[in-house]
Amino acid sequence: LRCRLYSASYCRPQQVAMLTRCANISRNATCYPVAESMLQDAALQPYVHNCQITVHEGRRTYHYCIFFKWHCRLRANAMLDKFQGDVVI
Repeated sequence: LRCRLYSASYCRPQQVAMLTRCANISRNATCYPVAESMLQDAALQPYVHNCQITVHEGRRTYHYCIFFKWHCRLRANAMLDKFQGDVVI
């Protein structure tokens, strides 16, 4: 799964591959992203939040799933003003 990582440790977003976990070994099995592998500070905040957003641009519609951690002690994210810690889109 390709995604973009907005890390609090870097000043530019990075294209990264996120691991996925499948429900069973079948080819048609549903796979789930493992966002925990991408986000730092697991000891400070082990929980990962997610939300889905839809962007309408002209006649096109884009759907994104955003993974992030929310804690007052996480490092401020310089690329995204409202977030602290890492964000994966």
